[in-house]
Amino acid sequence: MELRYSINIITGFYLLVCGSSTNINIITTGNLVKYSTHDYGVDVKNISSILFRVKGCPDGRINLFEGPDFTTAKNAYVLLGGWGNHKSVMHPCTGCTTLESEWVDSVLNCNGMRPMWMNWTNRSFSIGNGAYVGEETFISIDEPRDFDIQYMSVGSSYDDIFEWEFDGYGGNYFERVVPYGWSTRQMLSSVTASSMVNCIKSCKGRISCRSISYQNTTNTCQLYFEQSRSVDIHPDNTWETWMDRNM
Repeated sequence: MELRYSINIITGFYLLVCGSSTNINIITTGNLVKYSTHDYGVDVKNISSILFRVKGCPDGRINLFEGPDFTTAKNAYVLLGGWGNHKSVMHPCTGCTTLESEWVDSVLNCNGMRPMWMNWTNRSFSIGNGAYVGEETFISIDEPRDFDIQYMSVGSSYDDIFEWEFDGYGGNYFERVVPYGWSTRQMLSSVTASSMVNCIKSCKGRISCRSISYQNTTNTCQLYFEQSRSVDIHPDNTWETWMDRNM
């Protein structure tokens, strides 16, 4: 078992997901068969964005559904690497506008994993390259969606084999409090940590810890009894304060 973490940028906030995890791989054989990620342990019911890696081309497909019956449920979809791996298409809901991306040299990597992200927060629906939600967006639309996303499927249009990889997380979420600074809340203790991630790990190990402040110049990690709010922050750009989001 491997210890992994990622920092996701979602609607102006930074989320750090920290915990023991293993990669979840889904192999799809194409021909428009929809492989439910829920069956493999990737649940999208309580999230609004996801990081993944994909290998294959052309015409990879991702569908987001209202319910488990993929034949009748309302859905949105993304086509990755259409037109010979040069364009993508996004369709956010039944009756919504279908959006095509610009023409590029290659959307997908036919022989290697390409990191991507997808976000469906509120009205927005977007997808991009990279390991951080919000970077290198290559297609995005802002249009009302008439259903809540509960399930996701992956696959491809033709008989090409695709490999999809997701991170299986332990479910510990911390949200960064902005702006930069240290918290004035009641301190639980102060310890030394080699990184902000290790500081958060120290907090996770204590039942009474609800937030942290970390100074990267001194490796000082301050643990607090309570969640820190923006009004509790003393401005200082050498400090970051993160709070337990309890998701």
